[in-house]
Amino acid sequence: MWFITVKLFIILLLAGCLKVEAAQGSYTIERFADTSNQLSIDAVIDRKSHFSSIDTKTKFNKGETVWVKVSSDDKNRQIVAITSPIEGHVKLYRVVAGSVVDYVLASPMIGYTSAEQSILPHQALIDDGQPAQVYIQVHAKYSGMLSLSVMSSGEYRQVLSKRLFILGASSGVHYFIAFFVLLMALGQSRKGLGSLAAYFVCISVQSGVYNGANTLLFPNDMVGYFATFHSQIFLLSLIFAILFLYHFMVEKRADGQYTKLVTASIWFIAALAVLIAPLNAQNSLVFHVIASLICCILYAVVLKSQYGEHKDEVLVLVLTWLPIFALKASIFVNQFGIFIPVDESLLSHLLITLHVVMLACYLYWHDKNKKRKLMFYATHDKDTGAPNRYMLQQSLEALDKESKPHTLLLFRPFVLQTIRLNMGWNYANAHLKKLLIKVGEQLDTYGNVVIAEDLKSHSSIYRLDDSLFAVVLIGKFELSQVEQFVCILSASFEEGIDFGGDLLVDQLEIGVASNPIHAASADSLIQCAMQAMAAKPVGTNKWQLFDFGNSIVSQRRIKIASALKVAIERKQLSLYLQPQLHLKSGRVYGAEALLRWHHPELGVIPPSEFIPIAESSGIIYELTEWVIESGLKQQAELVQLLPSHTLSLNISGRDVGRKELTVQLIELINHYELIPSQIVLEVTESATVENETMLFDSLTDYRSVGIKVAIDDFGTGYSSLAYLSQLGFDKLKVDKRFVMDLESSKTNQTICKATCDMAHSLGSIVVAEGVESEGSYRQLQSFECDIGQGYFISRPLPFEDYKVWLKRMTGVEDVIHYLTS
Repeated sequence: MWFITVKLFIILLLAGCLKVEAAQGSYTIERFADTSNQLSIDAVIDRKSHFSSIDTKTKFNKGETVWVKVSSDDKNRQIVAITSPIEGHVKLYRVVAGSVVDYVLASPMIGYTSAEQSILPHQALIDDGQPAQVYIQVHAKYSGMLSLSVMSSGEYRQVLSKRLFILGASSGVHYFIAFFVLLMALGQSRKGLGSLAAYFVCISVQSGVYNGANTLLFPNDMVGYFATFHSQIFLLSLIFAILFLYHFMVEKRADGQYTKLVTASIWFIAALAVLIAPLNAQNSLVFHVIASLICCILYAVVLKSQYGEHKDEVLVLVLTWLPIFALKASIFVNQFGIFIPVDESLLSHLLITLHVVMLACYLYWHDKNKKRKLMFYATHDKDTGAPNRYMLQQSLEALDKESKPHTLLLFRPFVLQTIRLNMGWNYANAHLKKLLIKVGEQLDTYGNVVIAEDLKSHSSIYRLDDSLFAVVLIGKFELSQVEQFVCILSASFEEGIDFGGDLLVDQLEIGVASNPIHAASADSLIQCAMQAMAAKPVGTNKWQLFDFGNSIVSQRRIKIASALKVAIERKQLSLYLQPQLHLKSGRVYGAEALLRWHHPELGVIPPSEFIPIAESSGIIYELTEWVIESGLKQQAELVQLLPSHTLSLNISGRDVGRKELTVQLIELINHYELIPSQIVLEVTESATVENETMLFDSLTDYRSVGIKVAIDDFGTGYSSLAYLSQLGFDKLKVDKRFVMDLESSKTNQTICKATCDMAHSLGSIVVAEGVESEGSYRQLQSFECDIGQGYFISRPLPFEDYKVWLKRMTGVEDVIHYLTS
């Protein structure tokens, strides 16, 4: 619709621009060149012999005064009109019997001329019924062509009406578009639209200076102002044109060097605008050409840099600037005496109007294209162009409505992050895009794979996030067929990615779920596939089919994670204490605090189940703080019963390096007036190996306070003697799996004996857990193990029960002898 409107408008303006010569009547037109530029009208009248006959057109040169005399004996031809624009001074004298009776000053540089004289300068050939002569004085700033027409009053009114209509309509289009674009700029807070609106206003005002349109729209004072500073207005329009280019092309797309180029161009053109004023605008055309060339070069450089990625937009933008380029080119070639046989005033207005309308059409096209891209990226991945999670949801829901069975494959490449780190995002995305296309083609070759909307001819892969992808298979598939799809998928990624001549092999995590076997809705199917992918494949399988057992476990983990924080707040947790004895003397050494949780609905939840969940969910820190605070509070009561009582507390490997833990311990020890050396923090061996550097710093902090640190479950990790020697733990706690069958296992006896000897040589105390019988107890005594705990001594007891047990055992010399007697 826009282009049809532009086409009709061009046809109307072209019809108005074509010159229609008046029928030849009994009038003469003569020309005289005043090279001195000093002759008055009276002197020119006296020089009748110096005039030579011409037709309705005559050339004039820059800085040269030209006199044109029009005489007529035809009473029907009463008006002489100038139909070409002239930048300079033009006077029309009416002479009767050799004397000047009237004159009109008509010039684009004078802002106080009447509307009729500005649009169509004219003078009458009849004065009170007597024939007159019209002398026209032209002193122009630039070379050009003076076009005259001798016509009747009726013809003059027709020509004037036509010009008024064309100028008024086109000027209305200019300012309406400028106003509309300005409203869009204000409403959308877009600087680029503001620059474009200002550009439209500037070129409309500047063109109105020459064709007289300003006298129809503005007060005389403003018309005079625009006429005086029209050169500066033109240069200002170029600045706004550059700002428009900057906001639409450079700001978000081009390199920083183009920003510097834009800034330099703007300042240079602004300097030219300042220079024009003191030079009295004598060289304004030169400055116009220089500024226009700078603007053209800048546009050419920027558009060339954007051509590869935004070809269509660059071509459309170039097309919009062709009319204004043609206008400036015609003005320039006029200086070489080359003139186009059309009405120059209306041609100028035509080209400017065409330029404004085409820029408006570009703006409409640009915004529509931008919205189309936004809509596309709302449903597709920006990096690869693959359909996103929204499209996957839509596809699965459509299959659900049609009751079509389908299978969902979710997969995650392992090495993708490595590629990004070593080769960059662009390389990774480019490689991934090619790889996804290849995988889609291979899946198409094997069977019926459903991707996006075209269910028959094309397979694509959905991208749910940075590293998670999906494929949908339509129809009922046997397990072997699904495995074949998985093999095709894996093989494509396992071919390797070139990295400096080496191949990075990309393994996949793959989870599979089917509708309606595993889930009956899109959300549930995606959830089942993700749970399957999260489960570790069994044996040598590279993929995992959804298992309802894994789902139940996952749901239980979610319930535990959500209930754990509530359990801390509602005091559902408790500490059980398991006694520890000096194996040599049989006296009470202390106890290990063991965390217990009894949930109202889930029942008793063992620490081996909820501690990993607490670590993965981030609640472990609050849990550790609760254990520390509760344990030291109990220790404060226990030392009243047994002053030498030592309390061991388990902390998570994630808490090893936390400075907040050390601060909390110091505050609570001071608050309860405890002896720091009677507090032992037990850390698993695997946690100490993973956090060696961090633990070394933490041990220094604990030692400075006086707190002891023990390695829990020693023998289950992979720590070396050098590692143990460097860190210097206060205690080594032998894991119960080496102690429980100590009487019958020679291997475990050897391990326990060697551990005791090694620990003692390193200056550490040995604690054995899992003492289940008197025989194990005696065996550990023979190994000179220091401390023991286990069911033979006592099961873990609630705090109040432990206090009763401790009171009873405090007066016993040998607890083991007491227990076995």
